[in-house]
Amino acid sequence: MYFKVLSIAYGVLMILRGPVVALLGRRWAHFRLNAAYSEKRPVWVWLTALADLVITALTWTMYLRTHVDYALIATLVVTLPLVRTSQVLFNYRRFREFTLKVAARKPAYLVTLDVAVAVLGAALVLLGIFVY
Repeated sequence: MYFKVLSIAYGVLMILRGPVVALLGRRWAHFRLNAAYSEKRPVWVWLTALADLVITALTWTMYLRTHVDYALIATLVVTLPLVRTSQVLFNYRRFREFTLKVAARKPAYLVTLDVAVAVLGAALVLLGIFVY
């Protein structure tokens, strides 16, 4: 049941990410660059990193202790954000610069990225519904 809930929840969040960003438009970019990733590292970074580590550790524990078919897929999807988390924690200034560069790219690039994330999210939802 853990992998079913996890994959559906992650999948839905991944699917909704693109439309939310599109609806908020410039407000999202302003929030992301001036509030979420401000010059000084915000406190939420540490809280989010801790939550990310807890979810990843719990997922790997469930993967190793249970024998659920294809659970490795959801486990890897949950583990991938640790790359970003490590950069935000230990290399915040360079991560913020990278975020500024990505935000400055052409909208077509960002739309392509959002579509790819949504497709992966849809695959996770289907995996949660039909496999787990």
